[in-house]
Amino acid sequence: MALLFRCFLLSAAIFIYFTDRESLDFTAMFPNGFTGVFLCVVWVLLAISMLHRIFPNKRIAIGARKHYACSYRTAHPPEKEYVYSPKQMKRLHKGAFLSGMAWILFNSALFIMLALLDMLTPAALVLVMLAYAVCDMVCILFFCPFQSLFMRNRCCAVCRIYNWDCFMMCTPMIIFPSIYSWSLVLISVVVLLRWETALHGKPQFFVEESNENLRCENCGDILCHTQISSKRGRNVRKLW
Repeated sequence: MALLFRCFLLSAAIFIYFTDRESLDFTAMFPNGFTGVFLCVVWVLLAISMLHRIFPNKRIAIGARKHYACSYRTAHPPEKEYVYSPKQMKRLHKGAFLSGMAWILFNSALFIMLALLDMLTPAALVLVMLAYAVCDMVCILFFCPFQSLFMRNRCCAVCRIYNWDCFMMCTPMIIFPSIYSWSLVLISVVVLLRWETALHGKPQFFVEESNENLRCENCGDILCHTQISSKRGRNVRKLW
């Protein structure tokens, strides 16, 4: 449902872009009053979805809330607490660094291309932001290039950069400063800082070796294609 709803928002934005482009100009919203009902709806929905990440919330996937103590279940007795090797931490940070660099390069190339085509406008960047929102769900449900190329992790539950998606989604809003755009960026930065602070303070929350809730057998995430595949595999073995 989340994917369909985001596709609907993107489709509506594309329609508005070709029929009433000025109403997508968020830089003109507040000087001229609260014009652009669609932009207001988008802001509210995105803000609420990101604010859910700041506070513990069992309605979101375990991968997005594993940095909270309430989502942690130790896999070892206290006297045998899991100890991270420098090699393991280096691998996690390397994947995050490569993902971040790839994102910066991709967006830089996109913005340069839009500028060369004289299309780098607030309205166009609203479309880009909503397209990123759709791609975020595609990465969760079907295929994630960051997971395959850089992170090399099992699934979203153990993803080192899961809550980076809020800031990634709001990246286009950085280009044109306004109350509308930078308020979304600010919320996404808070989500990102909360995530990174927890990672460096409580790294045991983020890997299945120390957090039993991240293991496939204990994961209740219905969106996880890895879990679905493993269940199908078990069902096939039962048939034989």
